[in-house]
Amino acid sequence: MSSHNTGSESRTAPTAAPVHGGGAGPTMSAAADVFKAVAHPVRAQILELLSRGESSIPELCEGTGVKNTHLARHLTQLRGQQLIHRIWSGGRLVYRLAYPEAAGLLAAAQAVLQARTASADGSLQPVREELPDAALVDEQLSMLESLLASRSVIAEARTSIAARRGCTPEEAAAELFRTARTRGVTLLEAARDELGNGQEQRPT
Repeated sequence: MSSHNTGSESRTAPTAAPVHGGGAGPTMSAAADVFKAVAHPVRAQILELLSRGESSIPELCEGTGVKNTHLARHLTQLRGQQLIHRIWSGGRLVYRLAYPEAAGLLAAAQAVLQARTASADGSLQPVREELPDAALVDEQLSMLESLLASRSVIAEARTSIAARRGCTPEEAAAELFRTARTRGVTLLEAARDELGNGQEQRPT
């Protein structure tokens, strides 16, 4: 990747310096915010529990071993990055993943930990391990880009529903979940359908 150029490359191409001196771009800043949102054992455990299905606050308290007051702070941070949603289901307030790709963050972390453990155990050919590590990084970056793109589409669809129906973002998110479940499609597919229908209804 261009952000990891060596010093010799930067000396031969001094005009590239302004490009790299502007700091992280919007995509990388958004990615950093996502990682910050799960950068706590409790929040990571919440995602792991919700990857199995929706859970109420008492169920999450039992699963994480933390009190309700402490859990609320972690749930707020995850909701702030739109990784989870809070809706009414079956007469109770429950939390669920905003989209299945959110669980990929944990899978990516576990894959990196496994690779790191294998490397720490020692290898007779450490140089050859660099290629699998590079492939792993590319795979996880691709997964993260997919997650960010999905979140953007779902957020846009939620805004569209809220504007069309005059409801709150939470109510719009709940409607999007119901639509996905009724049609038997993923949340991302339901969001794309909503945006497509919205464009068709616009006056020409």
